[in-house]
Amino acid sequence: MQVSLQDWILIATMIFGGCCRQMITFAQFVCVSAYGLAMHLKWPIIQELYIPHLKKRKIPITRWLAIVVMFFAVSVLNNQSLAYKISVPLHIIFRSGGLMVGMVLGMILMKKRYSKSQIFAVTIVTVGVIYATTSAKASSPQKSKPQDSTANAGDYAIGVFMLTVALIISSLMGLLQEATYQKYGAEWREGLFYSHFLAVPMFLLFYSDIIEQFKIFNRSTPIPVLQLVRQIGPYLPSSVAYTLSSITIPRLWIFLAVNTLTQFMCISGVHRLTSLSSALTLNFILNLRKFSSLLISVLYFENGFGFEMAVGSSLVLLGTVMYSLSSSSSSGAKKPNPNTDTTTTITTTTTSTTNVTTASTVATFKSTTTGVVGEAEAPLDSKGQ
Repeated sequence: MQVSLQDWILIATMIFGGCCRQMITFAQFVCVSAYGLAMHLKWPIIQELYIPHLKKRKIPITRWLAIVVMFFAVSVLNNQSLAYKISVPLHIIFRSGGLMVGMVLGMILMKKRYSKSQIFAVTIVTVGVIYATTSAKASSPQKSKPQDSTANAGDYAIGVFMLTVALIISSLMGLLQEATYQKYGAEWREGLFYSHFLAVPMFLLFYSDIIEQFKIFNRSTPIPVLQLVRQIGPYLPSSVAYTLSSITIPRLWIFLAVNTLTQFMCISGVHRLTSLSSALTLNFILNLRKFSSLLISVLYFENGFGFEMAVGSSLVLLGTVMYSLSSSSSSGAKKPNPNTDTTTTITTTTTSTTNVTTASTVATFKSTTTGVVGEAEAPLDSKGQ
């Protein structure tokens, strides 16, 4: 499939501009829910009838409902913020500042204690986020009228407020996940399924938006199916090739399918990694993903990224590395005793899905979902890390 630069710009504008955020997030949630339903559904034979029911949960449904409400709120707020003059690079950098929020809430709500090096590292991350945020507001490449500048400043303030609320809710959700997994065990497959499945009905709140976005997808440029499989086209019978050439699929549906598949792989990997590795490893990988998204956003989509934002993102990266190293040294120097209160590490797992979805695949085309579109919120491990 040949895609011109104009096509990519159109798609990026639609996604990052905000017209298809809910559609992308909804598709990601449905995809993960369908897979999880197949894994958790049982079909026992009762009086010669197949009556399906879900497998027995190891974690109470009330816990999942609370986590789902938080998870859905974070996904929606992150996606909606992109419609209020928030650039994708700033979106990614801002969401990397969850360490400070998580640390403060952990100290207040769960009486956790942290080392001086951890506090210093988190402070650096917070300074980087604030610096990048203020620099993004100050930079304006185009001249505008005074009333336009006032309106843009107001929109920007709303966007920053939405990101801030999402950051706080995400940190609270992380603490709830930690307490849940400490009590019931780290059931990552169960968490992956219920965190998406229970949230699907909530998209009824955006029914009209999703219907309108559905129409936008249908109006996109159609592509012959034969063009998608042109590598095997010469080997197909002429009748089959002719039939495939007459069948077309709107271009945006193809990109949505690719985005949904990659988001599903991403969120599944995050949940699986949570149960197999330490918080330090998860911390590094998630931040590597964020900065990879940042580079793609800047280099490929040509989003604004001035000197001030580069300094801010560098501080975020430096603080993250320092925090991870300090967490590693403290855990290596002293093994935790379950009967005593020890210094606890936290993870910078500010989801994934979602959808964009990333930002999810760069905020939402990632989603993101993530999605930005729902960029996935990774649960903490069973050790509370």
